[in-house]
Amino acid sequence: MKPVALALAGGVLLALLQQQVLLRRPPRLLELQSSTASSGPAALALRFSRPMDRASLASQSRLTPTLSHQWLGASNPLRLLLGSSQPINGALELLIRGADQRGVGLLPQRWLWDPRPRLLAVVPQGSGEQLQLQQRDGSWRSLTPVFERITTVLPLGDGSGLAMATRQGEGERLWLLPLQQRALQRSGQGSIGVVKQGSLQALLPEPLIFAHLSSNRRGDLLVQWSARALGQSITSFWPRQGAPQQLNLQASGPMQLLPEGGALVVPELEGLSLRNLPGKPERRQLLPGSRDLSSFCPVSGRALLVRHWPDFRRSLELVEPGLPPRQLWLGGDAVLSSSCDRGGERVWLLLSNWRDAQRNRLLEINRQGQIVRERVLQGWDVEPGVPMAYDPTRQQLLLTLRRRGSREAQPVLIPVASLQLQPLQKTVRQALWLPPG
Repeated sequence: MKPVALALAGGVLLALLQQQVLLRRPPRLLELQSSTASSGPAALALRFSRPMDRASLASQSRLTPTLSHQWLGASNPLRLLLGSSQPINGALELLIRGADQRGVGLLPQRWLWDPRPRLLAVVPQGSGEQLQLQQRDGSWRSLTPVFERITTVLPLGDGSGLAMATRQGEGERLWLLPLQQRALQRSGQGSIGVVKQGSLQALLPEPLIFAHLSSNRRGDLLVQWSARALGQSITSFWPRQGAPQQLNLQASGPMQLLPEGGALVVPELEGLSLRNLPGKPERRQLLPGSRDLSSFCPVSGRALLVRHWPDFRRSLELVEPGLPPRQLWLGGDAVLSSSCDRGGERVWLLLSNWRDAQRNRLLEINRQGQIVRERVLQGWDVEPGVPMAYDPTRQQLLLTLRRRGSREAQPVLIPVASLQLQPLQKTVRQALWLPPG
């Protein structure tokens, strides 16, 4: 029995010794990811090898250039959230330093972080069109071959690629272009901001009559499509992880995935319904009335709707969980597009006067429905069907506009602090943001 007892005792002592050695080893940063932020322009998610002292990290870590920020979470994981009142005009350097809850210091790490979205554009090339990406130095790079026409471009919400529909002859084809982005990079380990493209993949083999695309922040893809051979509309769902599947849903218009994932908005004859995606319990919540989904806000569950009234007026409504729709604007103008910051604290509305098609207006509206700022787009026409998009990192809107009398459109950046138009010297069919990966 003595050899057995000695062996057991030796095993216990060895385990205790290993435990002490592990406890004395410094904590490690296991994972660092750029993540979406509902109350600020950008955020980082950090996961460590053991519970950390958040106050220690907050006091010893450094962000260059200095921007207001806060650390959120109890111990592990933690989030670093940038403040909402400052534009981000370049890559940031982050020094991560602090101690765990036993007082053992973390080995300092330096990271480069660039949370800014990139500018994408459908560009005329000869007798066709091509998708191009603006690089950080301002130059443009082609992402696709030249197609006869590019009808739709949709970046996946996690920045891992983009889906696009192209027209050749009488039919449309659906494609997926994988992308690899580097929004985060260890300092000294290469250049940040590199985008690598994969091979263009055909998602559906047959030519289509039409295709409507939607994505969410997880990178899931929803496609409503129809082919001549089928004679009916089909809804296909490509999850970011898992096999594609068809959804048995009937809609009276384009469906949209919720940004946070797990559900979608379905237009029906009775109104707008909220449905769960497969894998969750079946659910249908209906908001009655003649309404269209205009845009989502960063805060979960917030969105802007356009309501159509019997006297041909339209109103813009902010919807929030558990509350009736809040009317922000009512008038006779046509609503071209909208966008919002955070939970709808600031809303931007692009309008067209049906009596005077040359008088387009851009409004900034607060949560109380008051017009804070207005800009008449004098001398500009709005490219039809191209929505407005907001970049919270640089606090600017993106529109695709044509100078009055010109057939060529160009991207126009609009800082929300002034609503002054800043056109880019680039001929495009449409311009949009590619979210960081």
